[in-house]
Amino acid sequence: MISPNIEDYLESIHMFTQKEQRPVKTTELANLLGVKPAAVTGMAKKLSSEGYIIYEPYVGIKLDEKGELIARKILRKHRIIEHFLTDCLDLDLEKACKEACKLEHSMSDETIEKLYEFIKKPKTCPHGEEIEKTFPEGNK
Repeated sequence: MISPNIEDYLESIHMFTQKEQRPVKTTELANLLGVKPAAVTGMAKKLSSEGYIIYEPYVGIKLDEKGELIARKILRKHRIIEHFLTDCLDLDLEKACKEACKLEHSMSDETIEKLYEFIKKPKTCPHGEEIEKTFPEGNK
């Protein structure tokens, strides 16, 4: 099991690289996460050695297959929780997003799937982003 901190790094890298279509630089990732660039460099070395990312100093960071699967899974959890919080509990979108960031790390896959069924399997989150289908067994 990986830590919420690592999940946040992977999710942020995924979101940046999807939007910008290029690797994220350590300073950019530091700004996104609200940490110092040196902390990002240290984490990048760790995540690279554990096979989650591809890190090239002075070029940037991108996810490898293992990191991509984890990031997509966390993002899917976030979007399902966010949908539940806005539609069922009537939280405003900003508050729902903050709460989803906290809950996405602690909810089990089984609970997320039950929640997804409960909210009638929406195709998108409140931001209009796609909620991906369930990942193949073994990639959860």
